[in-house]
Amino acid sequence: FILIIGDYMKKFEDLHIQEPLKQWLKDKHFKEMTAIQEEMIPLIIQGKEMIGLSETGSGKTHAFLVPIFEKIDVSLDQVQAVVTAPTRELAYQIYEMAKEVENYLPKIRISAVVGGKERVRDSKKFQYQQPHVVIGTPGRLKDLFLEDHSLRLDKARILVVDEADMTLDMGFLETVDKIASSLPKDLQFLVFSATIPQKLQPFLKKYLSNPVMEQIKTKTVISDTIENWLVSTKGRDKNAQIYEISRILQPYLAMIFVNTKTRADELHSYLLAQGLK
Repeated sequence: FILIIGDYMKKFEDLHIQEPLKQWLKDKHFKEMTAIQEEMIPLIIQGKEMIGLSETGSGKTHAFLVPIFEKIDVSLDQVQAVVTAPTRELAYQIYEMAKEVENYLPKIRISAVVGGKERVRDSKKFQYQQPHVVIGTPGRLKDLFLEDHSLRLDKARILVVDEADMTLDMGFLETVDKIASSLPKDLQFLVFSATIPQKLQPFLKKYLSNPVMEQIKTKTVISDTIENWLVSTKGRDKNAQIYEISRILQPYLAMIFVNTKTRADELHSYLLAQGLK
C-alpha cells in the first residue's frame, strides 16, 4: 500500500529508541522529524520492508540510519546492515553521517568501502574484524564479499539500496542484484529512490514481497523561498556563463554543484583566474 505524506509532525524525543540515539539527535539539533522519518522509522524498527520515494532534502538518510542503529546488536561480531550507494560521494556522505553515532554508541563499528580506496588494505582489515554496519558502492562491496570473501555479509539482517533509480541509470543494479541474491532470505529490504522507472520494477518485485511505500510530496523537498531558473548553455562557454552570472548577481554566498571532482577543480581554477573570490 502507498502512503502519501506531507507536513512535519512528531519530535525525535517521542520515538521509542535508546537514549544514546536520542542524545545524538538532540546534539545534532534534530528536533521535529521530517515526514519520511515520522512514517518510516517506527515501521523499519518493526522489521517492515519499505520503499521510500523521496528527493534530496527529505531526511531519508536518517530515516534508515536511526532504526539501523536501534536494531544493531553490538555483541555480535558480524555485519548486520549493508547500505549501497551508486557513487563514492554519496557513500561517503552517508558514512560521515553514520560515523557521528560512534561517540554515543562507542561499541558499534561502521566501515565505508568504495572504489578508489586500496582494496588490499580493506581486505586485510576485514579479515581481522567485521564491521556491524558497512556502507559502500556496489562494485567494491561485490569485490570484497563475493570475490575475496573478506567482507562477510552472509548474516546481514538489513539491506538498504539508496538512490535506486540512479543505481539503475549508472549500470550498477545488476551488481546490487548479485549481492542481494547472496544475502539471507529473511533480509529486511529497504529501497530509497526519487522515482520508480519501469526497468527498476522487476528488481523490486524479486526482493520485496509486500513492501510499505512512502511517497513524499514535492513541496517538502524545495522551499517556497527558492526560485528556479533554467539557463540555456547551447553554443556557449559554460565557465564564462557561470562567471557572468556570478558577476551580475554578486551573491554574498553561493553554492555551485557539478557532476565530477575533475569538473569542480576545472571550474574552481577558471573562476579564480577571473578574480572571483
